Amino acid sequence: MTSTKSVQVQIVPTNQVIEVVKHLTYDPLYKKDDVVQITVTTVPRARLEIASIVSIIQYSCDIVLSNIVNDVNIDFSRVRIPFSWPNKSIREILFAKHDSPIALELVSRDCRLALFRKNDHNRRDDWYDQIKNWRKDLPNRFHLMLNELVENVSAHAQLEESRFCFTTGLLFAQKKLYYVVADSGVGLRGSLREAIVTEAKDLASRACALHLTRPQLTSKGIDRGHQGVGLFITSELAQMNQGYLEILSGLQEYEQRDNTVMRVRGITEWKGTMVHGAINLDKEFNYRQAMKLFADPSRLANDRFLVCQIHLNVYGQRTLRTRELCEEIIRDLELAVERSPKIILDFADIDEISQAFRGFLRQFVVRNSKIQIMIMVPPNADEELKEDLQELIELAAQNNITDE
Repeated sequence: MTSTKSVQVQIVPTNQVIEVVKHLTYDPLYKKDDVVQITVTTVPRARLEIASIVSIIQYSCDIVLSNIVNDVNIDFSRVRIPFSWPNKSIREILFAKHDSPIALELVSRDCRLALFRKNDHNRRDDWYDQIKNWRKDLPNRFHLMLNELVENVSAHAQLEESRFCFTTGLLFAQKKLYYVVADSGVGLRGSLREAIVTEAKDLASRACALHLTRPQLTSKGIDRGHQGVGLFITSELAQMNQGYLEILSGLQEYEQRDNTVMRVRGITEWKGTMVHGAINLDKEFNYRQAMKLFADPSRLANDRFLVCQIHLNVYGQRTLRTRELCEEIIRDLELAVERSPKIILDFADIDEISQAFRGFLRQFVVRNSKIQIMIMVPPNADEELKEDLQELIELAAQNNITDE
């Protein structure tokens, strides 16, 4: 017997995509014959982002293709979107009788949204040409960056053909080009677990995107034609252009805002990987320069971000106790030090740290005396955790004094 399940998605002004994803849960009470009704609304002063639209569509496609539910209807009528949403259910869109691998493409003057249902390289080549010739103000060679992101879906999502589906979105607004590519595959960690290259495989249990934006890191091996340029090039272009980049995969989010902030934190799970960001149309977009940096990483300057903020919940544990986890965190912090002169450690959602971890962190603070380190204590921390962190706060404050 068919039943209807209602999902309310509210659009907010800040951290919008993360807040939207919180509503897109894989409810264990869903049944195969259910129909899900998703209604999208906004709060005052909130502007609907293209990545939020894509995340809702991609999630809806995945729960239908995975036979978690029978169908999904999306109601965008209460929000302003940059195209006309078809009066069709997700099942009708996905299983329409046509041979094109593109199940849906919506094009307006300022927006393109494409839903790919099949893994067809030739058709994607045609699509890249259409993108390239779509608007005269499209940044030169932007399609090459988009190509890298989309090709990563077919190479790393590891989706069987019956579930292969990904959604892309492009939107021109306020002298910016917003872009997003989202899939529902195995995610960054799942892909790294299957890596051929040992260095990449070792990252599968760590803050993946923090490492995957490094140059020349590849999971398949450069000698096999996989150069690992996708996320690195996207990251560098965002920084050089003073745009932004956000990556959601599994329980982790990576974010960078031009050369100001780099942040990693734990989030509500996104099944797959979503890469989105913005390019400033009134600033330089130099794909060739980014490729040169990839080829010669020695030209990359240290202190590339003013601040690196690491939320310790990114490791999926509320208690930081095991030696292996502590060592992984310190290795990630050492990588952050290479890129930022100021480190913020946020202990929100952490209940307890071991004495071993406190010792590791003490050594890290002392070893990096020229780095400003700020430790954020969660307001609901118990007295024991506050006491453990207070000693580190006082030790870290000496770094600031030494700098002055």
